[in-house]
Amino acid sequence: MHGSTTELILVAVCALLLPGCAVKATPRQKPLETTKVDTGAGSLQATRRALEGTWTLVSLDVIESGVPRRVPAKGTLTYDAYGNMRIEGRIENDAARTPTLLEYTGRIVIDTTRKQFYPADLVAGKPVDGATLAPVSPDKARRYELTSDTLIVTYMDAASNATAIANWRRVAS
Repeated sequence: MHGSTTELILVAVCALLLPGCAVKATPRQKPLETTKVDTGAGSLQATRRALEGTWTLVSLDVIESGVPRRVPAKGTLTYDAYGNMRIEGRIENDAARTPTLLEYTGRIVIDTTRKQFYPADLVAGKPVDGATLAPVSPDKARRYELTSDTLIVTYMDAASNATAIANWRRVAS
């Protein structure tokens, strides 16, 4: 008898609570206000589309005491439609005869007004060697100049001083 009393109480409680759950879905009184996405020249969408694809490193200059010095380097930059950037490259280290790898991947945030992009969550494939990679480390803000087939990226320190300049050329698809 105890089992049927418990079941009876459970059914009664459910019968009392269920009508409160029945909410009639109604359309919103007002539609959400939105604006059209700007896709014109210089817009975020246009910049993302222009960056999208694969780029090869043409040259890398490290700026030391205000003077650029060419560094022998090779690399590939890939940017996808979702804001993700991947850089795979290497800097030839003459003294050690061992290449230093440039491996970064993650999202970037683009500021089209200032023509800069910032790492949102770029991570290095290995710990950054401060002596070798500090000028191009993933924490740097970057200024960009973009044409249909060239991308010039200027890496900047916290005081907005240039630390390195990378010249990229679009890889034909």
